[in-house]
Amino acid sequence: MKQKEMDEKELLEIVELAKKAEQKAREMCESITAHAEKWRLRAEAKRAAAAQKQEV
Repeated sequence: MKQKEMDEKELLEIVELAKKAEQKAREMCESITAHAEKWRLRAEAKRAAAAQKQEV
């Protein structure tokens, strides 16, 4: 079975979809990084509080 060649319009649509997917992935990555940092700071604060309790 022979594949048909894509015309310029179809290629431009694919490029546009790829750009949108890349932007969405970038936004998700930024959001995940921000949440990870927030939870890392919370975990560090809990560890520090627990260590301080043990010292007393």
